[in-house]
Amino acid sequence: MRWIAGRAVKVGLAVSAGFGIAALATSGLHAIFLDAYLLALAGVLLLALVRVTQAKALAPRRSQLELALLEMRRARPDHGKLGLVRDLELSFLSAMHLHVRLRPVIREIAVHRLRRHYGIDLDAEPARARELVGASAWELVRPDRPSPADRLATGPTLAQLREVVADLERI
Repeated sequence: MRWIAGRAVKVGLAVSAGFGIAALATSGLHAIFLDAYLLALAGVLLLALVRVTQAKALAPRRSQLELALLEMRRARPDHGKLGLVRDLELSFLSAMHLHVRLRPVIREIAVHRLRRHYGIDLDAEPARARELVGASAWELVRPDRPSPADRLATGPTLAQLREVVADLERI
């Protein structure tokens, strides 16, 4: 705030000095110079008042609608959960989708858990891995699992996939 007043005083003094020199240098235009001088000082004062008003004004509050629109525009991070949920739902409908999309995820989980807890490589030691992986999970993660013969066949039920998850959690 002080800088606004200081700046206005400096500009006012500069304007006064300029008009004072101009008034002394000319002989007959004193009335016009006085009008111009007062107009210039009024401009400096008006500019200072506008700046003070802007500095004192509170930041405009956003309405609920504006806040909601900003929230909608903000990109939400995609953690891949929606894709996994979609793959899970489509796996109920299609055995081929289960084999192509969901099986690699389940297999990756089994490979990781076997390697971490028992030091077993699923592809190198399938007989030993079969002992540790449950029967329902083994059907999906076994290295020699063929593609479904009927591409349009329905996939497993929710109860069957729950058994697979339970088997993976036991590893």
